[in-house]
Parts: sequence; structure tokens; C-alpha cells
Amino acid sequence: MKCVLIGAGGHGRVLMEAYSPAAFAGILDGQCGLTEVLGVPVLGGDELLPSLSVQGFTHFVIGVGSAKSCAKREMLYQAALSYGLMPQSVIQTTAWISQSAKCSLGCQILPRALIHTQVRLAENVLVNSAAIIEHDCVVGAHSHIATGAILCGGVQVGAGVHVGAGAVIKQGVQLGDRCVVGAGAVVIHDVPPGQIVVGVPARPLLRDPVE
Repeated sequence: MKCVLIGAGGHGRVLMEAYSPAAFAGILDGQCGLTEVLGVPVLGGDELLPSLSVQGFTHFVIGVGSAKSCAKREMLYQAALSYGLMPQSVIQTTAWISQSAKCSLGCQILPRALIHTQVRLAENVLVNSAAIIEHDCVVGAHSHIATGAILCGGVQVGAGVHVGAGAVIKQGVQLGDRCVVGAGAVVIHDVPPGQIVVGVPARPLLRDPVE
């Protein structure tokens, strides 16, 4: 396996230390003047993605987080797949994952995260440090459950959803595709696709769903 890290900002460096810098043969990052990170060479920007397979790269890790929209994570993931690379999961050793949970390809589970019984994580899901996903939750592709967030039992999360740091989602709630839950929010009702909700209890930030 020859693996490339796509993105070397804060989240990318967290992943390098969670997985081991030695696991990466190169990094793609467009920051001006950046030549190496933790001893791993920066090859260039995202424009090099099409050429990586001919250089012997076989796998990739998305090193881009999301403070709100998960769109860039999804775009880079799909681009890397289209150029023949395979997603590599990163699971930090202090995370706890139930034997009955299922984590799909490309998932990232960071320190002290808890993934309980019968949880289903789709591809490229990011579960950040100390987040808790309780029993029977389903999280859609490319979603980000941020630091310290809690999904209570049976929560259904659509694709491309951002659940902010410290947010709490009540049991059985459904979060529609590409909605955003603000940091510290407490969500007690379903959230439609594309909507931004904030506060305690969480209420829509915008009158209409975001396109």
C-alpha cells in the first residue's frame, strides 16, 4: 500500500499522528511554500490527483475537516476514487467501536470516540474526538460528527451532514441530507435537508432550507 494524505491543515496533522506519519508516502496540499509535514513530503496541490496512480499510489486519506459544509470532503473523496485510488480508514487506538457496528471505507474515528452497538457509518464519515454515537444510529456518507457531539439512540443522519462540536441529538431524530447542526445545539425534532439549526432547543437559523 502506498498512501497519500489529501490536505495537511489541522485535521490532516491530527490524522497523521493518529495513524502514524510513516503510513503516508506523500501529501497533497496547496499551501504556498509547504514542502513537508512531520517528515512526509508535500508533492503539490490537488491538481496532482490524476497522476498519483501512475506514481504507484494505491490509497488515500482525506485530510480536510469541515467547520460547516462537508462538500469539499465529499468532492475530494469522489475525485480520488475516480482516479483509481482506494480509501483508507483511520481509527485511533483509544476509540471504542462495538463489534456489531459497521464502519465503511474511508471512515475516520478519532481519540476517545465511542461507537455503540449496531451503529452503521457510511463511507468517508468523520467521527471526531470524544464524540459519542449511541446504539442503532445510522450516519450517511461524508458526514462529520464533530468533537464531543452526542447522537442518542436510533438517530438517522443523512449524507453530508455537519453536527457541530458539543451538539446533542435526541433519540430517534432524523437529520436530512446536508443539514448543519450548530455547535452546542440540542436537537429534539427532525431537521429537513439543507437546513441550519442552532440553539437550545435547536431552531432554524434560516427561514428556508439552504440549497
